[in-house]
Amino acid sequence: MKQILWIVVLICVGFAAGCQSAPEKHYPIQGEVISVDEGKKLITVKHGDIPGLMPAMTMTYQVAEPKQIESLQPGDKIAADLVVSESKGRLETIALVGKGMGKALRAQRSAFRKKAILCPTLRL
Repeated sequence: MKQILWIVVLICVGFAAGCQSAPEKHYPIQGEVISVDEGKKLITVKHGDIPGLMPAMTMTYQVAEPKQIESLQPGDKIAADLVVSESKGRLETIALVGKGMGKALRAQRSAFRKKAILCPTLRL
């Protein structure tokens, strides 16, 4: 009877050890803000390689603190801590590194380029 009890205890300990989640891993990233969705607590970032995790790409991340993305706009350069646990990633400690052009200025430049292309070249 004691042997059966020990076997059951060992099985329970094995299951408990196997059910523990993997520890969180932290990766520093730098990138450009593509879009911000404050309501859903999401930010889309075009980032460089993250050694040991993934190549450069554009990806949407959950943010730990929504207040950190309130003032961000597309084009802003950021640095952040990517925390990965159980195949899910979230951004923490988001810091503005450089201010982008913003939507209004980008739209003005785009409109100016379109007009410049339509203007004929004059020869004197």
